Amino acid sequence: MTRIRLEPMTQAQYSDFMEAIVPPYVAERAAADHVSAEVAARYARHQHARLLPEGHRTTGHRFLRMVSTDSDESVGGVWFWIDVENKQGFLYNITVLPRHRRRGFASDALMLVQEMARSAGCTTLGLNVFSPNDGAIALYRKLGFSAVSSYWNKPL
Repeated sequence: MTRIRLEPMTQAQYSDFMEAIVPPYVAERAAADHVSAEVAARYARHQHARLLPEGHRTTGHRFLRMVSTDSDESVGGVWFWIDVENKQGFLYNITVLPRHRRRGFASDALMLVQEMARSAGCTTLGLNVFSPNDGAIALYRKLGFSAVSSYWNKPL
């Protein structure tokens, strides 16, 4: 039994979610690519503009908030994409608010996302994770994900 349900985000919730997830992504991107935060932020803006031309209403993309079934409180959010043509799902982000972490909400959300992807006809669910993110890697392994490729770089 899950401790959460997933509900579509409103425009305001989507805006808040993006404001929350972009700074950590920019920091991780800057560290991984050995670039300044400014360069990483510019990359993130271009990436989001390309991926989400219609914001949270972009076809195939789903922005859902995690709601605790015990308290009806929002505990985090999920962004994933369903590629119906290729029968693949892709998890772009899963974030649990700091005060709600280590309580199984991310695991529950991932199980629900997997079921949504499966119900949409997807045969795989992919994701990317930065290599220093040991907590996320452990969670993904626990839920049956495995590495299928690896991207390495070296500062020059």
